[in-house]
Amino acid sequence: MIKTTNIEKLEAERRRLDREIRAAKRAAAKKEKEALLSAQHSLGVSLAEAVGADTPEQVEWLREALISGQPSERLRERIAQLAQADAEHREDADGRWSE
Repeated sequence: MIKTTNIEKLEAERRRLDREIRAAKRAAAKKEKEALLSAQHSLGVSLAEAVGADTPEQVEWLREALISGQPSERLRERIAQLAQADAEHREDADGRWSE
């Protein structure tokens, strides 16, 4: 009977350790996923800043351009065009004359 009790205690300890291991693995996987998302966000912010994309429309265009494989110089040119068009639109909206 003593051996059975010892086995039962060991099995209970094993189940407890198994639960701890599973929880630790879940926490590690969650942390890795959060780190990846943070790095992806940081890359997106850095890229948008590097090419001057400072409106939601410009950022969306940049994302679509990256997916299509356009070179970065073309991206910078297009973002500049969008910024100019946006500035002209804002001037028109303010009732100012623009070219």
